Amino acid sequence: MDILILSLALSADAFGAALAVGMRRIGLVDKLKLSAAVGLMHILLPFISMTIGSELFHVFGDWLFSAGGIVLLLTGLQMILAFFKDEEKQKPMGIGILLFSFGVSMDSFSTGLSLGVLGLDKQASVISFGLCAGMMTMGGLILSSKMSGAVGKAGEAAGGILLLVMGIKWLLA
Repeated sequence: MDILILSLALSADAFGAALAVGMRRIGLVDKLKLSAAVGLMHILLPFISMTIGSELFHVFGDWLFSAGGIVLLLTGLQMILAFFKDEEKQKPMGIGILLFSFGVSMDSFSTGLSLGVLGLDKQASVISFGLCAGMMTMGGLILSSKMSGAVGKAGEAAGGILLLVMGIKWLLA
């Protein structure tokens, strides 16, 4: 259940960004490319960082368990603070698709470090992250023509709150 909650929280950032970007009239092929790129990046980045996190745990021991909770807290806080920033989202094209997917996947990299320390199932986690992020991105792009940009920012903040709660849970465990 924790993996699903984390998947949804990490995908909220991609969903919010996709809502804002999708208002700029993106065709179906570009929506598919963007969603696939975000999904793949949500697999690749946490896979790398979970591997690093589990290796660090073997070297540094139990104190990294608390550090993992702190990383989740900080990532959640960053997502909540992004709610208050006023930034213009552009329609990603070409290399912009890669940069967009990398940007909205950075929180999954830092969270992956924590998950590697916590010992969660790497394959199940990254597959869940990727599928959820790809679907949430596509959902955001499709819904964007009917909603305002404020909804996307609120979704990102909600994901941040979920990460904060998960971080507190792991710190108190």
